[in-house]
Amino acid sequence: MPVELEERVANLENKLQELMDREAIREVIHRYCQAVDRCDLTMLKSCYHPDGFDDHGFFAGNAYEFAEYVIPVLEQIDSSVHAITNTRIEFEGERAACQSQWSVIHRLRHEKGFTDFWHQGRYLDVFEKRDGEWKILHRVMSNDFDRWIETIDVAALASAAAPQNAAVRGCRGPSDPSYLGFDLLEHRPDRPAMKDLWGPFAALAGASSG
Repeated sequence: MPVELEERVANLENKLQELMDREAIREVIHRYCQAVDRCDLTMLKSCYHPDGFDDHGFFAGNAYEFAEYVIPVLEQIDSSVHAITNTRIEFEGERAACQSQWSVIHRLRHEKGFTDFWHQGRYLDVFEKRDGEWKILHRVMSNDFDRWIETIDVAALASAAAPQNAAVRGCRGPSDPSYLGFDLLEHRPDRPAMKDLWGPFAALAGASSG
């Protein structure tokens, strides 16, 4: 093989490896979100190296100890939603410096409905590749701003009007539909079209404006 062609092939292989590494890191970041939303301790630990470190502000220490601490805390509230955007990755050998923007809603249930604690910021990570697998070695959470929102159980409002049309809701445990994978093909509920989808919401809007 000519030298020039060898160099081109080697360059393409390096670029392909970097793309694969980037995707592997993003998969860990997204897996972290599912783990904390679903309170899955095993999945959460799989995102970190055993000697990893996490500074979440309210906890700073070993990442496995953080996982063992935070899952019971999250189980105390109704639900959480973690969303990730704008992930940027810089490589240096078998390590990668990574920054991602996060938006998190923690929902607290009470007698009047819900309070949503919505806050946003950045995960500042150093990933390390060991035995071909990327995991978080060091994470620092940077908080940007917070919002405190009072709301009601809108899903319950809609499903009360037509119980057979209640949408699938995420839960915590083996029955969670997000664990179905290809078994999702067997999910075929009988849901006739709602005749008045916006009726319950219009009634609520009228009551709140009066």
